Amino acid sequence: MCVKTIKFDKSKAVEVPNLWRANRFMNGMLLLVGVLFSSGVYSQTIINAEKLNSATDSLAFSLQLSYSGNRGNAVTDKFKLAPSFLIVGKKNDFKLFGGYSVLATGDKSYLKNGFAHIRHNYKITTRLKTFAFYQIQFNEVLLLHKREVIGTGLRYALVKKDSLNFDMGIGGMHESEFLDDETLLADEITNTFVIRAAVVSSFQWIMNEHVQFNNVLYYQPYLRNFEDFRILNDFSLTARINAGFSISMAFTIRYDSKPPSALTNFDSKMNVGLSYRFSK
Repeated sequence: MCVKTIKFDKSKAVEVPNLWRANRFMNGMLLLVGVLFSSGVYSQTIINAEKLNSATDSLAFSLQLSYSGNRGNAVTDKFKLAPSFLIVGKKNDFKLFGGYSVLATGDKSYLKNGFAHIRHNYKITTRLKTFAFYQIQFNEVLLLHKREVIGTGLRYALVKKDSLNFDMGIGGMHESEFLDDETLLADEITNTFVIRAAVVSSFQWIMNEHVQFNNVLYYQPYLRNFEDFRILNDFSLTARINAGFSISMAFTIRYDSKPPSALTNFDSKMNVGLSYRFSK
């Protein structure tokens, strides 16, 4: 996978007379190129919204593209696209990101899935902030024709230090799902509309100038039946080799306590990457 990220930094701005004559870039420029090797499945109904993040006022954009193809005894094409956009201000943060993946064999396509997610945070104090989000997705692996969620809540930073951060959030969300009725049993419910709790915890430990550890946990129980819940945990470890290069590893697990009869409760995904960062 190849990842390209452009980031603008106020403190390292450059003049761009033809584009922004009256101002400068909000931030400098960041270019991130990564080579990723993945195993497991790209089939998470809960999307990790913490991956694109920044602690300073910034405007950031990233684009991840991946293609692989086989010709000969087998003819297959696999394509992935994942754009992200982030604005961080003194009081308001905005995130917009999405993803699309498809595996094609000849003139047929399989395992198509995609999502779009928009999120807003408002900082009430240095430790307390709101969150509001909307997400829409489809996923053939999980038999999803369409899933929509909209929710809101509060997050509080329990620990906020230069090298250690831990916060927790709680809120609620409305979820609607439309499943593939051709694959399900005749008596299974294909369309659901429920209210779930939205609970999240985020942990970041900057061990030293070279190594950083992150873990994000999501818990989404159905408020009328707590035996119906979903969990996603995303673990990542990043090691900086030098000023430009770093190695990263991420492991994600998803658990659904009441999946459709054709699916299992558990999914996992692993990514290992080498990246290069350039800024001026």
